[in-house]
Amino acid sequence: MRDITHHLRHYLPLIGILVAATIGFAVFSWDRVFQFAVIVAASLGYIVWGLIHHHIHKDLHLSVVVEYFAIAILGIVIIFSLLFRA
Repeated sequence: MRDITHHLRHYLPLIGILVAATIGFAVFSWDRVFQFAVIVAASLGYIVWGLIHHHIHKDLHLSVVVEYFAIAILGIVIIFSLLFRA
């Protein structure tokens, strides 16, 4: 049970970031530019959370940083292409 509690307190901030982004995305469905800003903010939060998480666990390496940036950029590009398609 301690293992679950230990991991849960590390992942609750990430869940909070993603839930806040989802709510913000839904609430501002009428403003595509603000939705895009919400996604960029969520991506930055995801990157910062990942860097802090891996720093705490002492396994922060360049490959981990690149992976978090790549996933965030991929998410931004996908949402951008869906929001602003012609």
